[in-house]
Amino acid sequence: MSVLLRIGNWKAFLAAGHWTSASARLERSLNDATREWIQQTGGPSIHERNQEKAVALEMARRFDGAILNQLRPASRASERSFWAQRQMQLDFTAAPLTFAEKPAGGRPKKLRGAAKNGAAGKAAGR
Repeated sequence: MSVLLRIGNWKAFLAAGHWTSASARLERSLNDATREWIQQTGGPSIHERNQEKAVALEMARRFDGAILNQLRPASRASERSFWAQRQMQLDFTAAPLTFAEKPAGGRPKKLRGAAKNGAAGKAAGR
């Protein structure tokens, strides 16, 4: 355990970058809110000495909770977890991009090869 947080009558602890609680709903809400916060803002500073404490402070503010206990994490697992959550998420299942055609007018296309010399017109019987 790194940080123990009380929200209402429930408690949750943050360890190795993930929230755990007896309330599955609270646990899911905290993990989702943490992930969204990190994706939107970058989360706690990379140079923050105790990133879990910074995350817990933000979640306590958002959920109107209080930090009951905190310890400096012994491992670097939480920093690795937050680092991974900061990475951009790309959706490769989305439909491909489509582009509108160029508007009429503008510069004419350059002719190449036979069309440039009129050979294409002669072959077509013009």
